[in-house]
Amino acid sequence: MMLNVPSFKAVGQRCKLGLWLLVVALAAGVSLAGCTVHPAGEAQLRRQAQVAGRPFAKPYAQRHPSPLPFNATPGQLVHYALRNNPQVQQYYWQWRVAIENIPQAGTQTTTLMLNAGTLLSRGSASLANTTAGAANMGSADVKWPSKLSADAKAALLRAVAAEWNYRSMCFALRRNVLDAWYGYTRTAVLLELVRRRQSLLQSVIALNRAGIKTGTVRLQRWLSGQNRLDLLRSGTLELTQQLPRQLAALNALLGRPANTPLKPSQAVARVPVPARSNEQLLAMAVRRNPKLQALGKLAAAGRISMRRAKMQYIPNFALGLSTSLEGTVQNITGALVVPALRYQAIDASIRQARDQLRATRASWREQYNNLASRLLIDLIALRNDHRQLRLFRGHILPRWRMLAALTRAAYQQGGASADQQLGPNQTMLQIQQTIVDLQTDQNQRVADLDAIVAEPMERGALKLAHAAPRSDGR
Repeated sequence: MMLNVPSFKAVGQRCKLGLWLLVVALAAGVSLAGCTVHPAGEAQLRRQAQVAGRPFAKPYAQRHPSPLPFNATPGQLVHYALRNNPQVQQYYWQWRVAIENIPQAGTQTTTLMLNAGTLLSRGSASLANTTAGAANMGSADVKWPSKLSADAKAALLRAVAAEWNYRSMCFALRRNVLDAWYGYTRTAVLLELVRRRQSLLQSVIALNRAGIKTGTVRLQRWLSGQNRLDLLRSGTLELTQQLPRQLAALNALLGRPANTPLKPSQAVARVPVPARSNEQLLAMAVRRNPKLQALGKLAAAGRISMRRAKMQYIPNFALGLSTSLEGTVQNITGALVVPALRYQAIDASIRQARDQLRATRASWREQYNNLASRLLIDLIALRNDHRQLRLFRGHILPRWRMLAALTRAAYQQGGASADQQLGPNQTMLQIQQTIVDLQTDQNQRVADLDAIVAEPMERGALKLAHAAPRSDGR
């Protein structure tokens, strides 16, 4: 085979136009193939994710978190859990995954295809019969920028929804940690009160045993006291066994070994009751609740997806350009890809997008109703606990203290029995147990309200989740 090659000078002159056209084709192809739409807000969302993910930047095996103090406060527990709980990290990385979907959705799916060919004439080839060209891949059309923009905006909104889901998990973890801590402390405080009741009852039984020997106390009284003592011992054993179970559950939330020791508080904390009205709290929940915000962003993405489904009726296009290496022949091609035969599939995708949007809106209404119901139940129980605590602390307990002092004085003067002297003390311990239960329930209700309205009391302990997105969702 012989190839007729002219001089280099002739090649340069005759190929000039063809080479320039080929360069233009390559540039156009690269631009089309590499075109990516970046919607407004993507960069800021990435920065927010990077800031929120600083505690998770290193692999888990390389992290060395500061150990919790043995007598950690609730705020320290929440702070530690937000940085070490695996489920929070799972939601964070799902958020990052959703962010990386944005440039993928906004990028042309077509690729640049280069081609070359020559026409053999009697076993020889020439520059005039040799062509080079560039075109987009035939199986992947070139999409209009409006389609890419719609895809990217929908992906952005889904990424914002993933961010809200991550923040919802942070508030849920805070609530769960506080619930577990309050329950752990309640058990420890109740155990101490039951032991004190047991000690008092043992003193009464000892006095009754001595009275039986002297004939001043009936056997029935001693038997009754012994039965109560056995019940208290059983209660003490049950509470003692609850402590390691509750500690294991709390450590699981903190993301550390189940048997790691933690000293419970000596008293149940008094968490302030929110002073806002039901309507104010519900309005805050609608405006700030992460789950509602996430569903709202998904609904907005659904509206864009429905418009994008209708855009499938807009024809895509294809481009191609080729030139002979000699520069004497150039060929520019273009085509519109009309989806005439795909109308049933396009109509189905439009209906699917519409139905998905309706499902998301229904989920939003369901979540709103559940939150409103939960908020109302918490508020009713919270105010009932608050009312009873004021009654027990302000009236009932002081009166029993006065009665115990009067009974003690009467016993010292011989006007009361041992049972009568120790009876008010037993009642006071029972009242204190009731106060502990009420205060624990009140604290847990407040923690649940904080999770609903996304308004934590320990703001400093929740910096990771409290940097809520702006009102526009970013």
